[in-house]
Amino acid sequence: MSVNKVIISYILSLIGFSVVALDFSRINISWQYDPQAEIQMYDRVVQNGDSLAIFIKFGFDEGVNWKIDYLVQPNYSSEAHKKLKSFSIDTLFSDSKSFIIRLDFQKPEENLLVAKIFQDGAFYYYDIRLKNGSLAYPSILLVDDSGFPVFDNFLRTSNFGWVGSDQFHVTQYVEDAEPADAPMASMKALAPSILPDSSFVFKDSVSFTDNNFYVVRSDSNALSGVTIMKVSPYYPEFKLLRELAASMHYILNEPERNSLASSRNLRESFDSFWIQTFKSKFRARNAIRNYYNWVELANKLFTDFKQGWKTDRGMIVIVYGLPDEVYRSDSEEEWFYDEGPSFEYTILSTFFSPETYALRRNLGLQQSWFEFVAAMRRGSE
Repeated sequence: MSVNKVIISYILSLIGFSVVALDFSRINISWQYDPQAEIQMYDRVVQNGDSLAIFIKFGFDEGVNWKIDYLVQPNYSSEAHKKLKSFSIDTLFSDSKSFIIRLDFQKPEENLLVAKIFQDGAFYYYDIRLKNGSLAYPSILLVDDSGFPVFDNFLRTSNFGWVGSDQFHVTQYVEDAEPADAPMASMKALAPSILPDSSFVFKDSVSFTDNNFYVVRSDSNALSGVTIMKVSPYYPEFKLLRELAASMHYILNEPERNSLASSRNLRESFDSFWIQTFKSKFRARNAIRNYYNWVELANKLFTDFKQGWKTDRGMIVIVYGLPDEVYRSDSEEEWFYDEGPSFEYTILSTFFSPETYALRRNLGLQQSWFEFVAAMRRGSE
Protein backbone atom coordinates (compact mmCIF):
# COMPACT_ATOMS: atom_id res chain seq x y z
CA MET A 1 0.00 0.00 0.00
CA SER A 2 1.30 3.49 -0.80
CA VAL A 3 2.07 6.02 1.90
CA ASN A 4 -0.64 8.29 0.52
CA LYS A 5 -3.27 5.60 1.10
CA VAL A 6 -2.05 5.13 4.67
CA ILE A 7 -2.30 8.87 5.33
CA ILE A 8 -5.74 9.11 3.66
CA SER A 9 -7.06 6.24 5.77
CA TYR A 10 -5.71 8.02 8.83
CA ILE A 11 -7.44 11.31 8.02
CA LEU A 12 -10.73 9.67 7.08
CA SER A 13 -10.68 7.84 10.39
CA LEU A 14 -10.48 11.18 12.18
CA ILE A 15 -13.44 12.52 10.24
CA GLY A 16 -15.55 9.40 10.69
CA PHE A 17 -15.10 9.45 14.45
CA SER A 18 -16.71 6.77 16.62
CA VAL A 19 -16.93 6.83 20.42
CA VAL A 20 -16.61 3.70 22.53
CA ALA A 21 -16.67 3.48 26.32
CA LEU A 22 -13.08 3.11 27.49
CA ASP A 23 -11.46 2.78 30.90
CA PHE A 24 -7.85 3.30 29.86
CA SER A 25 -6.49 2.20 33.25
CA ARG A 26 -7.65 -1.36 32.47
CA ILE A 27 -5.96 -1.59 29.07
CA ASN A 28 -2.67 -3.45 28.71
CA ILE A 29 -0.19 -1.00 27.13
CA SER A 30 2.96 -3.13 27.40
CA TRP A 31 3.44 -2.68 23.63
CA GLN A 32 4.51 0.92 24.29
CA TYR A 33 7.75 -0.44 25.77
CA ASP A 34 8.35 -3.15 23.18
CA PRO A 35 10.82 -2.19 20.41
CA GLN A 36 9.56 -5.15 18.38
CA ALA A 37 5.89 -4.06 18.47
CA GLU A 38 4.33 -3.73 15.02
CA ILE A 39 3.68 -0.04 15.61
CA GLN A 40 5.72 2.62 17.40
CA MET A 41 4.42 5.98 18.61
CA TYR A 42 6.10 9.05 20.06
CA ASP A 43 4.76 12.50 20.86
CA ARG A 44 5.69 16.04 21.82
CA VAL A 45 3.20 18.63 23.13
CA VAL A 46 3.55 22.41 22.84
CA GLN A 47 1.14 24.85 24.46
CA ASN A 48 0.51 28.48 23.60
CA GLY A 49 -2.19 29.95 25.80
CA ASP A 50 -5.26 27.75 25.42
CA SER A 51 -4.02 26.13 22.21
CA LEU A 52 -2.18 22.82 21.98
CA ALA A 53 0.05 21.57 19.18
CA ILE A 54 0.69 17.85 19.41
CA PHE A 55 3.39 16.35 17.23
CA ILE A 56 3.06 12.59 16.77
CA LYS A 57 5.50 10.23 15.09
CA PHE A 58 3.93 6.98 13.95
CA GLY A 59 6.04 4.03 12.77
CA PHE A 60 4.62 0.86 11.23
CA ASP A 61 5.40 -2.10 9.00
CA GLU A 62 5.42 -1.21 5.34
CA GLY A 63 2.15 -1.88 3.55
CA VAL A 64 -0.08 -2.08 6.65
CA ASN A 65 -3.23 0.05 6.55
CA TRP A 66 -3.54 1.35 10.11
CA LYS A 67 -6.36 3.73 11.02
CA ILE A 68 -6.43 6.08 13.99
CA ASP A 69 -9.32 7.42 16.08
CA TYR A 70 -8.97 9.99 18.85
CA LEU A 71 -10.84 10.18 22.14
CA VAL A 72 -10.62 12.85 24.82
CA GLN A 73 -11.60 11.98 28.36
CA PRO A 74 -11.26 13.56 31.84
CA ASN A 75 -8.78 10.99 33.19
CA TYR A 76 -7.47 7.45 32.77
CA SER A 77 -10.30 5.68 34.56
CA SER A 78 -13.13 7.66 33.00
CA GLU A 79 -15.65 6.01 30.67
CA ALA A 80 -17.06 9.34 29.46
CA HIS A 81 -15.63 10.57 26.17
CA LYS A 82 -15.93 13.36 23.66
CA LYS A 83 -14.90 13.81 20.07
CA LEU A 84 -11.96 15.96 19.22
CA LYS A 85 -14.16 18.25 17.15
CA SER A 86 -12.38 21.43 16.05
CA PHE A 87 -8.81 20.81 15.00
CA SER A 88 -6.35 21.12 12.15
CA ILE A 89 -3.99 18.42 11.03
CA ASP A 90 -0.83 18.66 8.94
CA THR A 91 1.42 15.88 7.70
CA LEU A 92 4.98 17.09 8.23
CA PHE A 93 6.77 13.99 6.96
CA SER A 94 5.95 10.60 5.50
CA ASP A 95 7.72 7.62 3.99
CA SER A 96 6.92 3.93 3.56
CA LYS A 97 7.25 3.12 7.27
CA SER A 98 6.50 6.28 9.25
CA PHE A 99 4.93 9.68 9.27
CA ILE A 100 4.90 12.75 11.51
CA ILE A 101 1.76 14.83 11.95
CA ARG A 102 0.93 18.04 13.76
CA LEU A 103 -2.46 18.25 15.44
CA ASP A 104 -3.65 21.72 16.57
CA PHE A 105 -6.73 22.41 18.70
CA GLN A 106 -8.03 24.40 21.65
CA LYS A 107 -7.25 22.62 24.92
CA PRO A 108 -10.44 20.87 26.05
CA GLU A 109 -11.59 20.48 29.64
CA GLU A 110 -10.46 16.84 29.50
CA ASN A 111 -6.89 16.00 30.48
CA LEU A 112 -6.29 12.88 28.41
CA LEU A 113 -6.12 12.25 24.68
CA VAL A 114 -6.32 8.58 23.65
CA ALA A 115 -5.39 7.39 20.18
CA LYS A 116 -6.96 4.10 19.09
CA ILE A 117 -4.87 2.53 16.33
CA PHE A 118 -6.56 -0.35 14.54
CA GLN A 119 -6.82 -2.52 11.43
CA ASP A 120 -8.45 -5.89 10.70
CA GLY A 121 -9.31 -6.68 14.31
CA ALA A 122 -5.93 -5.65 15.74
CA PHE A 123 -5.85 -2.51 17.85
CA TYR A 124 -3.64 -0.54 20.22
CA TYR A 125 -4.23 2.41 22.54
CA TYR A 126 -1.81 5.27 23.05
CA ASP A 127 -2.21 7.95 25.71
CA ILE A 128 -1.15 11.60 25.62
CA ARG A 129 -1.63 13.70 28.73
CA LEU A 130 -3.01 17.14 27.93
CA LYS A 131 -1.57 18.59 31.11
CA ASN A 132 2.14 18.76 31.91
CA GLY A 133 1.94 17.38 35.42
CA SER A 134 0.34 20.20 37.38
CA LEU A 135 1.52 22.79 34.85
CA ALA A 136 0.99 23.89 31.28
CA TYR A 137 3.25 22.44 28.60
CA PRO A 138 6.16 24.61 27.46
CA SER A 139 5.69 26.82 24.42
CA ILE A 140 9.02 25.82 22.86
CA LEU A 141 10.10 22.81 20.81
CA LEU A 142 13.44 21.17 20.05
CA VAL A 143 13.84 20.33 16.35
CA ASP A 144 16.46 18.49 14.31
CA ASP A 145 18.40 19.90 11.37
CA SER A 146 15.43 19.13 9.08
CA GLY A 147 13.04 21.08 11.29
CA PHE A 148 11.21 18.02 12.61
CA PRO A 149 10.56 17.55 16.34
CA VAL A 150 13.10 15.63 18.40
CA PHE A 151 11.08 12.87 20.10
CA ASP A 152 13.86 11.40 22.25
CA ASN A 153 14.82 12.92 25.60
CA PHE A 154 18.46 12.84 24.59
CA LEU A 155 20.44 14.63 21.92
CA ARG A 156 23.31 12.92 20.07
CA THR A 157 24.17 15.63 17.57
CA SER A 158 25.07 19.31 17.51
CA ASN A 159 22.77 19.90 14.55
CA PHE A 160 19.56 21.01 16.24
CA GLY A 161 17.51 24.11 16.85
CA TRP A 162 14.76 25.57 18.99
CA VAL A 163 11.49 27.20 17.94
CA GLY A 164 8.73 28.99 19.82
CA SER A 165 10.51 31.97 21.37
CA ASP A 166 12.75 34.93 20.54
CA GLN A 167 15.25 33.81 23.15
CA PHE A 168 15.81 30.78 25.34
CA HIS A 169 16.86 30.51 28.97
CA VAL A 170 19.00 27.50 29.80
CA THR A 171 20.01 25.89 33.06
CA GLN A 172 22.77 23.29 32.81
CA TYR A 173 23.21 20.33 35.16
CA VAL A 174 25.88 17.64 35.34
CA GLU A 175 24.48 14.13 34.88
CA ASP A 176 26.14 12.33 37.77
CA ALA A 177 23.15 10.52 39.27
CA GLU A 178 23.67 7.27 41.12
CA PRO A 179 22.11 4.04 39.81
CA ALA A 180 18.65 3.18 41.11
CA ASP A 181 18.41 1.45 44.47
CA ALA A 182 17.29 -2.18 44.47
CA PRO A 183 13.52 -2.85 44.72
CA MET A 184 13.77 -3.94 48.37
CA ALA A 185 15.73 -0.85 49.48
CA SER A 186 14.27 1.90 51.64
CA MET A 187 12.23 4.58 49.92
CA LYS A 188 13.97 7.91 49.40
CA ALA A 189 12.66 11.37 48.62
CA LEU A 190 10.81 11.16 45.30
CA ALA A 191 11.44 14.67 44.00
CA PRO A 192 15.15 15.17 43.17
CA SER A 193 17.12 18.15 44.44
CA ILE A 194 19.91 18.91 41.99
CA LEU A 195 22.11 22.00 42.01
CA PRO A 196 22.61 23.76 38.65
CA ASP A 197 26.05 23.95 37.10
CA SER A 198 25.45 27.14 35.11
CA SER A 199 22.78 29.28 33.44
CA PHE A 200 22.80 31.26 30.20
CA VAL A 201 20.61 32.75 27.47
CA PHE A 202 20.81 32.25 23.71
CA LYS A 203 18.83 33.44 20.71
CA ASP A 204 19.91 31.72 17.50
CA SER A 205 22.19 28.80 18.31
CA VAL A 206 23.75 27.01 21.24
CA SER A 207 26.25 24.22 21.94
CA PHE A 208 25.58 21.61 24.58
CA THR A 209 28.20 19.48 26.33
CA ASP A 210 28.10 15.68 26.57
CA ASN A 211 27.12 14.13 29.91
CA ASN A 212 25.08 17.16 30.93
CA PHE A 213 21.36 17.72 30.88
CA TYR A 214 19.63 21.01 30.25
CA VAL A 215 16.32 22.61 31.15
CA VAL A 216 15.40 25.07 28.40
CA ARG A 217 12.64 27.62 28.96
CA SER A 218 11.18 30.51 27.01
CA ASP A 219 11.52 32.79 30.02
CA SER A 220 13.49 32.68 33.25
CA ASN A 221 10.21 32.79 35.18
CA ALA A 222 8.54 30.02 33.16
CA LEU A 223 7.44 27.15 35.39
CA SER A 224 7.87 24.48 32.72
CA GLY A 225 10.49 23.80 30.10
CA VAL A 226 12.08 21.12 27.98
CA THR A 227 14.59 18.79 29.65
CA ILE A 228 17.12 17.30 27.25
CA MET A 229 20.31 15.32 27.86
CA LYS A 230 23.35 15.80 25.62
CA VAL A 231 24.95 12.42 24.98
CA SER A 232 27.60 10.82 22.80
CA PRO A 233 26.86 10.06 19.12
CA TYR A 234 26.53 6.33 19.87
CA TYR A 235 24.05 6.64 22.77
CA PRO A 236 21.85 4.80 23.82
CA GLU A 237 24.59 2.20 23.29
CA PHE A 238 27.66 2.26 25.52
CA LYS A 239 31.17 1.81 24.10
CA LEU A 240 33.60 3.33 26.59
CA LEU A 241 34.95 0.95 29.21
CA ARG A 242 33.99 3.25 32.09
CA GLU A 243 30.38 3.33 30.79
CA LEU A 244 30.26 -0.44 30.45
CA ALA A 245 31.72 -0.97 33.91
CA ALA A 246 29.41 1.53 35.62
CA SER A 247 26.27 -0.02 34.15
CA MET A 248 27.20 -3.47 35.54
CA HIS A 249 25.94 -2.15 38.88
CA TYR A 250 22.82 -4.30 39.12
CA ILE A 251 24.51 -7.68 38.69
CA LEU A 252 27.41 -7.02 41.07
CA ASN A 253 27.52 -7.52 44.81
CA GLU A 254 29.02 -4.84 47.03
CA PRO A 255 32.58 -6.30 47.18
CA GLU A 256 32.59 -6.67 43.38
CA ARG A 257 31.48 -3.05 42.91
CA ASN A 258 34.20 -1.82 45.26
CA SER A 259 36.83 -3.96 43.56
CA LEU A 260 35.87 -2.72 40.10
CA ALA A 261 35.75 0.90 41.23
CA SER A 262 39.23 0.75 42.78
CA SER A 263 40.83 -1.33 40.02
CA ARG A 264 44.08 -0.01 38.55
CA ASN A 265 43.47 -1.97 35.37
CA LEU A 266 39.79 -1.62 34.56
CA ARG A 267 40.00 -3.61 31.33
CA GLU A 268 41.58 -6.55 33.07
CA SER A 269 39.06 -6.44 35.93
CA PHE A 270 36.13 -6.11 33.51
CA ASP A 271 37.21 -9.10 31.41
CA SER A 272 38.04 -11.14 34.49
CA PHE A 273 34.56 -10.70 35.98
CA TRP A 274 32.72 -11.84 32.87
CA ILE A 275 35.01 -14.78 32.10
CA GLN A 276 35.15 -16.03 35.69
CA THR A 277 31.39 -15.63 36.13
CA PHE A 278 30.43 -17.37 32.88
CA LYS A 279 33.33 -19.89 32.83
CA SER A 280 34.40 -19.36 29.21
CA LYS A 281 35.12 -16.56 26.77
CA PHE A 282 32.33 -17.76 24.46
CA ARG A 283 29.67 -17.71 27.19
CA ALA A 284 31.05 -14.42 28.50
CA ARG A 285 30.69 -12.80 25.06
CA ASN A 286 27.07 -13.93 24.83
CA ALA A 287 26.34 -12.71 28.36
CA ILE A 288 27.94 -9.33 27.66
CA ARG A 289 25.92 -8.92 24.46
CA ASN A 290 22.65 -9.84 26.17
CA TYR A 291 23.24 -7.65 29.20
CA TYR A 292 24.17 -4.54 27.25
CA ASN A 293 21.25 -4.99 24.89
CA TRP A 294 19.04 -4.47 27.95
CA VAL A 295 21.13 -1.48 29.05
CA GLU A 296 20.80 0.07 25.60
CA LEU A 297 17.03 -0.47 25.61
CA ALA A 298 16.73 1.09 29.08
CA ASN A 299 18.66 4.13 27.83
CA LYS A 300 16.44 4.41 24.77
CA LEU A 301 13.16 4.11 26.65
CA PHE A 302 13.72 5.88 29.94
CA THR A 303 16.35 8.62 29.68
CA ASP A 304 15.13 11.88 31.21
CA PHE A 305 17.37 13.84 33.58
CA LYS A 306 19.18 10.55 34.23
CA GLN A 307 20.62 8.05 31.82
CA GLY A 308 17.90 5.46 31.29
CA TRP A 309 19.76 2.57 32.93
CA LYS A 310 19.91 4.55 36.19
CA THR A 311 16.14 5.05 36.43
CA ASP A 312 13.79 2.77 38.36
CA ARG A 313 12.11 1.45 35.22
CA GLY A 314 15.48 1.02 33.54
CA MET A 315 16.74 -1.08 36.46
CA ILE A 316 13.71 -3.36 36.34
CA VAL A 317 13.95 -3.87 32.57
CA ILE A 318 17.66 -4.74 32.79
CA VAL A 319 17.12 -7.39 35.47
CA TYR A 320 13.60 -8.71 34.72
CA GLY A 321 13.16 -7.88 31.03
CA LEU A 322 10.12 -6.24 29.46
CA PRO A 323 6.84 -6.60 31.37
CA ASP A 324 4.07 -8.80 29.96
CA GLU A 325 1.32 -6.46 31.11
CA VAL A 326 1.34 -2.73 31.88
CA TYR A 327 -1.56 -0.71 33.29
CA ARG A 328 -1.37 3.06 33.71
CA SER A 329 -3.59 5.46 35.63
CA ASP A 330 -3.37 9.15 36.43
CA SER A 331 -0.83 8.72 39.23
CA GLU A 332 0.57 5.20 38.98
CA GLU A 333 1.67 2.42 36.69
CA GLU A 334 1.77 -1.33 37.34
CA TRP A 335 3.98 -3.92 35.64
CA PHE A 336 3.19 -7.63 35.66
CA TYR A 337 5.38 -10.54 34.62
CA ASP A 338 4.02 -13.96 33.70
CA GLU A 339 7.01 -15.50 35.47
CA GLY A 340 8.04 -13.01 38.11
CA PRO A 341 6.77 -10.38 40.51
CA SER A 342 4.73 -7.27 39.86
CA PHE A 343 5.96 -3.70 40.32
CA GLU A 344 4.14 -0.48 41.13
CA TYR A 345 5.38 2.98 40.19
CA THR A 346 4.18 6.34 41.46
CA ILE A 347 4.00 8.94 38.67
CA LEU A 348 4.89 12.37 39.95
CA SER A 349 5.72 15.72 38.44
CA THR A 350 9.07 17.39 39.12
CA PHE A 351 10.81 20.46 37.72
CA PHE A 352 12.95 18.19 35.55
CA SER A 353 10.25 15.86 34.29
CA PRO A 354 6.43 16.02 34.31
CA GLU A 355 6.34 12.21 34.49
CA THR A 356 8.91 10.77 36.89
CA TYR A 357 8.28 7.08 37.62
CA ALA A 358 9.29 6.15 41.17
CA LEU A 359 9.27 2.46 42.09
CA ARG A 360 7.39 1.58 45.26
CA ARG A 361 10.03 -0.42 47.06
CA ASN A 362 9.27 -3.13 49.57
CA LEU A 363 11.18 -5.91 51.31
CA GLY A 364 8.94 -8.55 49.75
CA LEU A 365 10.76 -8.07 46.42
CA GLN A 366 14.10 -9.13 47.87
CA GLN A 367 13.90 -12.86 47.10
CA SER A 368 12.86 -12.43 43.45
CA TRP A 369 15.57 -9.79 42.94
CA PHE A 370 18.32 -12.10 44.12
CA GLU A 371 16.85 -15.00 42.13
CA PHE A 372 16.73 -13.04 38.88
CA VAL A 373 20.21 -11.57 39.35
CA ALA A 374 21.54 -15.05 40.10
CA ALA A 375 19.84 -16.38 36.96
CA MET A 376 21.47 -13.65 34.88
CA ARG A 377 24.84 -14.57 36.32
CA ARG A 378 24.25 -18.22 35.42
CA GLY A 379 23.32 -17.19 31.92
CA SER A 380 19.77 -18.50 32.20
CA GLU A 381 18.01 -15.17 31.74
